[in-house]
Amino acid sequence: MNTIHIANFGPIKKASLDLEKDMQVLIGPQAAGKSTICKVVYFFQKIRDYTLDFLMESEQFTNHHENEYFSQYMKYLTKQFMGCFGKTTHMRDFQLEHRFHEKQISIKLNEDGYIRFRFDQALKEGITALMRNVSELHLTELGHNKLNSIIDSLTALRVMKQQLQGTLEDLFENSAEIIYIPAGRSLLATMSEQLRDFPISDMDLTMQEFVNLIWETKRKFGNKIPDLVKDYTKTVTGQINNRSVETAYDLIQKIFKADYTSENDGEKIYFDERHWVKLMYSSSGQQEALWILMLAFITILEGKHRFMVIEEPEAHLFPIAQKDIVNLISLMVNVTGSKAIMTTHSPYILTSLNILLYAQKVESQHKGSGRTVIPKDFRISFADFAAYKVENSQNAEKCLESLLDEESHMIRTEYIDHVSAITNHELESLLDMEMEQ
Repeated sequence: MNTIHIANFGPIKKASLDLEKDMQVLIGPQAAGKSTICKVVYFFQKIRDYTLDFLMESEQFTNHHENEYFSQYMKYLTKQFMGCFGKTTHMRDFQLEHRFHEKQISIKLNEDGYIRFRFDQALKEGITALMRNVSELHLTELGHNKLNSIIDSLTALRVMKQQLQGTLEDLFENSAEIIYIPAGRSLLATMSEQLRDFPISDMDLTMQEFVNLIWETKRKFGNKIPDLVKDYTKTVTGQINNRSVETAYDLIQKIFKADYTSENDGEKIYFDERHWVKLMYSSSGQQEALWILMLAFITILEGKHRFMVIEEPEAHLFPIAQKDIVNLISLMVNVTGSKAIMTTHSPYILTSLNILLYAQKVESQHKGSGRTVIPKDFRISFADFAAYKVENSQNAEKCLESLLDEESHMIRTEYIDHVSAITNHELESLLDMEMEQ
């Protein structure tokens, strides 16, 4: 069991999400609460990483008594929560809960309007034990510089961080790297030359962390992807999934229509060896899609295990490119064991997902036919997929309504075609009016 429960939080009256699913899509009108759900999922998954950040801050232990460690940790998480969601004092009765296996974390306001985290006993004891162990290191060797040199100190910190990360992955029973790819990504591309000097502290926490992720990841793209792959295979131990890497690059070429590099004099889009533009002058579709494509590619190349939240992957893309980006995300999920949650307003995204769902149903029953319509690595298992309509109407008891049809193994098409039904009705009325003249 790995579930998120949300009650009376922002536009969400009541919603539950199963995080065991490999791929999920949230559909609904603007301001219905899709981003709220995604941010709640992201925040609960990130508590593990925020815990690591807290444990690595020596000041948390050198400036406070051991009896204060856990209360300082609660304050630290509250600060991160407010950075993600802002002030919540007006949402007096909200409740957020993450249940994973036998463990549980809940967040709500107390009677005084302050955010309160509650960890189950096993989690609290595990974190408290880590605090005791880490405090000894901070207060002795690391805190008093008793190591041989600065280099040794940095090495010790790096080793400590790696060990803590592994321990926390076991404690939170989650080894996936969590990534949030927000909407409005083109703004970061148009400001790529000025982004280093931009005060990201004014952004919400998810955007801050996305910007930092971009800075970390774009260092890997000093060359075009084919050269990047060659360099990677020379410097790492083990085999890459060549077929998946080649398929991912083919899809990126179809979507992006160019190659991306991050060079000393800026980020560039290469159409061929002689023709290129700076990223800030590229098309809006390229700017919006860039980091979905690059992060998906790196995930596949390096065999990363990630939990990726992607808002509006269709933004500014031609319908065929929308289909290809769904294929790329599905490829990433299938070949790396990653998970993805998407929000969308696009019927093309939904139709593309339906094709991959239906392909799994049909082609798995015709394995010996020798025919392939949809490559196996693109197909989506119905059992590992979820699709929800998000609606925050006052009359609805729950804000999430499943759109899956158990018989067809597809997303119910009446919701996909709702706009078509409206426009067809209007067209018929206009035709009737014309005939009356």
